[in-house]
Formats: sequence, C-alpha cells, structure tokens
Amino acid sequence: MKTRITELLGIEYPVFQGAMAWVANGHLAASVSEAGGLGIIAGGGAPAEVIREEIRTARAMTKKPLGLNIMLLSPNADDLAKLAVEEKIEVITTCLLYTSPSPRDSTS
Repeated sequence: MKTRITELLGIEYPVFQGAMAWVANGHLAASVSEAGGLGIIAGGGAPAEVIREEIRTARAMTKKPLGLNIMLLSPNADDLAKLAVEEKIEVITTCLLYTSPSPRDSTS
C-alpha cells in the first residue's frame, strides 16, 4: 500500500505501533517493523542505556525503520533525544504524561 506517509517513512503499511511504556520494547518494535508497519520503542522513564539496549535488540532483528517515543516530562528526555540521534532512529514521537489530579479533572 503506497501513501505519502509510507513513502516518507519507508514503511509498507500506514500502521504505527503504540508506544506503551514498559511494553513497547525492542522485540515488539522490530516485529511490527518487519511486518511492514512502524515499530516504536517506548522510552518512558527508562535511562538511556536501557533504551540503547532495546534499540540494538531491535536493530539486530530488522533493518527496517524504527521509532522511539520520548516522554517529554521524563528526567531522561534530553538523554533519550541524544541517544535517538546517536542510534540513527528514523522517527521520533513525543508525549506528555497525563497524571491525576490535574486541572482538567476539575468539575466546577
């Protein structure tokens, strides 16, 4: 299936795997990428060296594009951004952690 996004990212299908912290590891991301989607490793709150190992695990399993999700409120966000560049990650996604209570929880 050819779309603008598949051509831009070098993937076969316009499918992005969710970056679920502590679940979306190198094995899952590599499997999704091998199947034609975009596998994404979740950075969560993990230190850069833990994520480096996940990236290298994924790279050993596939030569297809991979993504890394960086949680912007993580104390390791800067280190993960540098790691993504060092490891030549093709796609970076970001997220903010929503925690409760939050101003959005107000009922008044």
